[in-house]
Amino acid sequence: MFVVPRPPSNEAERLKILFSCGILDTEKDERFDRITRLSAQFYDADAAFIGFVDDRTQWMKSVHGGGIAPWADRDQTICQIVIASGKPLVIGDLQSDPRLQGHPALPRLPFRFYAGVPLMTEDRVAVASLCVLKHAPQPADEFELSPLQDLGAIAMDELDLWRRNQDLRRLADTDSLTGLANRRAFDAALDRAWRRFQRTRRPLSLLLVDLDRFKLLNDCWGHQAGDEALRRCAPILSEAGSGSDDLAARYGGEEFALILPDADGAQALETAGRVRSLLASARIPHPHGIDDLVTVSIGIATLGPELDPGLDPGLGPEIGPEIGLDSAGSPETLIARADAALYRAKQQGRDRSVVYTAA
Repeated sequence: MFVVPRPPSNEAERLKILFSCGILDTEKDERFDRITRLSAQFYDADAAFIGFVDDRTQWMKSVHGGGIAPWADRDQTICQIVIASGKPLVIGDLQSDPRLQGHPALPRLPFRFYAGVPLMTEDRVAVASLCVLKHAPQPADEFELSPLQDLGAIAMDELDLWRRNQDLRRLADTDSLTGLANRRAFDAALDRAWRRFQRTRRPLSLLLVDLDRFKLLNDCWGHQAGDEALRRCAPILSEAGSGSDDLAARYGGEEFALILPDADGAQALETAGRVRSLLASARIPHPHGIDDLVTVSIGIATLGPELDPGLDPGLGPEIGPEIGLDSAGSPETLIARADAALYRAKQQGRDRSVVYTAA
């Protein structure tokens, strides 16, 4: 009888490594497609895939053949066994193997044979699996596993190269003044977060944060004082985010952005509250600010479940109801909504957070 396996003992480290790769929800890549194509051809398989497994889902970076969904809930997969054990798994007949009896995905699978190997880091952490499947069953003891393991090792080499390129890209995508992600990095991260939202239908929130009366600060005390204010605000934005995939960026000029994947409206409001609380504690001087300190206005837009109208986050005098899960057509739509909310915060006197509403 099938029992959902417990996560591996190094699950926290595994997820940290996986998220640091920055590979989830990225576009197709021939380097990985080549490996699944070769795997299917070598084994005369009907399908082959490379799937990365996070805390909730298995996302397919590469698929060759039909019958494989682009993603699946982790507890609905067979590969979770490979990730949990860190060992190869060969099943001659998925329908008759007693270990899988009662597995919820079996009635939907068009395959009978499965073979998968974990993609392991040098520290023996399994972040993904390389698998081949066949419509017809095959004796498990007749399967030659070593070529699939070799192809899995090649896939890990490609992932390691991917990670190194990501590190180099991060250097190029860093704002030199604040140390945050720059606008190019923001655009790429929002695009990934958008694809993740479309895949998982879990919430996605965006905060646009603007320093109030920044021009007056520059005019009165000079651009060096303005630069210093921006530098001191940057770690506040980074600290305010709490998710592993949250991204703080300098959006442009005196405006910052926070991308919050998987954060609903209430969590986005809490994050905005942390930004303003941390900023108040930092006590950055401003010649014409409230109490002679730098303040910010924040515009919030969320795609996801509606905010509880009874919530009182205490983040400002104007907190509108959250939009519901909708079919907004692009990441630019989310930016436009957060920008509209930010404009409203400025109109209403600054030093406050405003949530986008259709009205």
